[in-house]
Amino acid sequence: MVEFSNPAAYERWMGRWSALLAPAFVSFADLPGGAHLLDLGAGTGVLSAALLKATTDSTVVGIEPATDYVAYCRSRFSDDRLCFEVGDALDIPFEEDRFDATLSLLILQELPDARRALCEMRRVTRPGGLIAASQWDFAHGMPMLTLFWDTVVEVVNNQASRQAAADCLIVDYPDDVALQNLWRAAGLTEVETTRHVVDMAFASFEDYWTPFLSNVTPTSSYASRLEPHQVAEIEKRLRGKTAGNGPDRPFTLQAHALSVRGRVPAV
Repeated sequence: MVEFSNPAAYERWMGRWSALLAPAFVSFADLPGGAHLLDLGAGTGVLSAALLKATTDSTVVGIEPATDYVAYCRSRFSDDRLCFEVGDALDIPFEEDRFDATLSLLILQELPDARRALCEMRRVTRPGGLIAASQWDFAHGMPMLTLFWDTVVEVVNNQASRQAAADCLIVDYPDDVALQNLWRAAGLTEVETTRHVVDMAFASFEDYWTPFLSNVTPTSSYASRLEPHQVAEIEKRLRGKTAGNGPDRPFTLQAHALSVRGRVPAV
């Protein structure tokens, strides 16, 4: 079982890429000034930071179920407009109509019941308020992860490896149409989607490979369950696919994300 207790390691695994996506997502959300905002599943605080930067007169509450991540965020930020609390996306610990907008960055894809989470987002957002979420497009634009899982299946080549890859790469709402339908089914209006592109620039193959051994998510813990010779073969093949077979060098992988937004109907 993966323990979500190492936010510093998560920063190197995915947080640095979330930080590149967050400003584009916030711009797409098109938030009003002076708003009271909820960052659902705050993680290491990258969306909260982008919200503060983009909205100088707004306030932000970030909720996150992992206590170590909440402590990390509290130590990382000292702005009076921002606070972090322990909270579950499926049972948001706030009253109805509390926020002007509720946003979620790279969380919807991880939840066991995205529909319930969206209903909770709507419950705590005032009439006329905004609800927006963003997720990686695993099917068409996340080579950082798909290269790894394709190579795992090549090397291990059994049902367990294929199932592990499917569990990490297949999501309930994989494209813009599915996200639009989810938002509309929740009774939201003015529903729109967009696509973002993020350049993941790696300083070296080690910069790419080491986070896969960090044990902070299901993908980054998978190698720890394999035999050493399998891990070595996966590493060798991935090196060839990303940095080539010559001297180590920087390289870039382009990632795509999908964002969706909609409004709670005004009373």
